[in-house]
Amino acid sequence: MVGFWLYHLLMSSLLLTDIAFAECLLGALRLILCFTVLGLLLAISLIDADTMLIPNKLNAALLACGVLAVFLVPEVTIASRLIGLCCISVPLLLFSLMIPGSFGGGDIKLMAAAGLLLGWQSVLLAAVIGLGTGGVYGACLVVSGKKRSQDHFALGPSLCLGIAVALLCGSFPT
Repeated sequence: MVGFWLYHLLMSSLLLTDIAFAECLLGALRLILCFTVLGLLLAISLIDADTMLIPNKLNAALLACGVLAVFLVPEVTIASRLIGLCCISVPLLLFSLMIPGSFGGGDIKLMAAAGLLLGWQSVLLAAVIGLGTGGVYGACLVVSGKKRSQDHFALGPSLCLGIAVALLCGSFPT
């Protein structure tokens, strides 16, 4: 009889150890994903600030992180991610079609990838922060005389700042 209880105690402790290991592994994978996204955002910011272009490969890598997040962060539902994919990028695209040159294609793709990664609530936060800081930065450029109101400037770094803040402070559990 003691052997029976000892066996079940041992199996239960192994099961709890397996669950703890799985939780630890999931947390480590989420952390790796988070740092990968932050690294991509830094690269996008630096390249866009220098060239005013966001490479498609970096947007594709961010989109791939969003696909991985579907499995690693199930707290953000697929429906929320699909809404997030469209809720900022589609209005930016429409605005860009109405006023040519208002937003670059890289900015639109960046926000679509961020929407898949973060979900609609956090990508809205990212857009508010990114467009707000971009607007303030643009206004400072005009007031300082470095740019005219018709000139373009890189919006990607501001959008990346918003995405990073939403990633670290939004509903995306890290």
